[in-house]
Amino acid sequence: MALPSNSMKRAAAATSRTFFKVGNVRRFAAVPNLPEEVDAVIIGGGSLGSSCAYHLQAKGLKTVLLEAHQLTAGTTWHTAGMLWRLRPSDVDVRLHTYTREMCIKLEEETGVNSWTENGGLFIACNKERLDEYKRLSTVGQYFGVESKVLSPAETKELYPIINVDDIYGSMYSPTDGTIDPAGVVNAYKRAAEKLGSRFVENCRVNDIETETYDVQGKRRRKITAVQAGGQRIKTPLVINCTGAWANAITDMVDLKVPLRAMKHAYIVTEAIEGVHPGLPNLRDHDLSIYFKTQGDSLALGGYEQNPEFWKNVDPHFHFGLFDLDWDTFNQNLEGHIQRCPLIETLGIKSTVCGPESFTPDHK
Repeated sequence: MALPSNSMKRAAAATSRTFFKVGNVRRFAAVPNLPEEVDAVIIGGGSLGSSCAYHLQAKGLKTVLLEAHQLTAGTTWHTAGMLWRLRPSDVDVRLHTYTREMCIKLEEETGVNSWTENGGLFIACNKERLDEYKRLSTVGQYFGVESKVLSPAETKELYPIINVDDIYGSMYSPTDGTIDPAGVVNAYKRAAEKLGSRFVENCRVNDIETETYDVQGKRRRKITAVQAGGQRIKTPLVINCTGAWANAITDMVDLKVPLRAMKHAYIVTEAIEGVHPGLPNLRDHDLSIYFKTQGDSLALGGYEQNPEFWKNVDPHFHFGLFDLDWDTFNQNLEGHIQRCPLIETLGIKSTVCGPESFTPDHK
């Protein structure tokens, strides 16, 4: 029997064996050599994890991002990606403005496109809502976010297929838009790796090591290392960016985070005459719905009064979807039809019902 060559030995030493699950089949994947020590380990390869890796690396920290499956798995890959900057919180306005700027900057740096500037339209179904939008438009002037308040007739001119008979007006922000989820993750990855970060897929975190110490007689704990892919990474910092799966990570250190996993859905209609990618994203807060163009079709979503919780989060659920519960979604659909009666005559091209996570304050 031939002995393994030195190159084969080096290749074996450079990887560890781990497995991931596809359906009911456990498959082995090779995990490359992980760094022995970093300043921060980011867990989760979605939009938040990739952003953290980039920003921390840009600040001079040595980082590695570990993703149990592939980048965007879980929630990011199916997100609608709409960006609305004018919100009641100044912090939210600043964060969303920065996000838009980063998408544009990353495209210039990496050549990866993630931003479509198709605008955003907020519908006001009553006087109080219109007054709120007038205030937000004034806030936008301070923050440099272009917007204008429209009459029902002007709203109809901008978005011809919607019903405006029951509205008081709207607020239109032409420089809002849509983020492509895969695009922004790949842009952050490329930019972060240029700075020296590592992104490792198919590498599940198995444990987080801690040690205790005293502060004025009180016991405290600190992170010392992460175990993943059969290897150990020494680190003082872990950033948990796993969304609906966050508590599987915090369970390793006996902590809980206030996140609830839910099933969030949207449907995509058949082609509609007059719909095109240049139409703005539309949000009607009073009906709790949104419209987003997908080519010549509409993606219709919203936020239910009685959302479905995902009580038993599956650690191997990554690029899957749930069956849509029409009894739950129909309360949104009634609002969609009220805003655009044409929808009642259309067929449904596809449904998307995937995991999202929300905090008690709905963030």
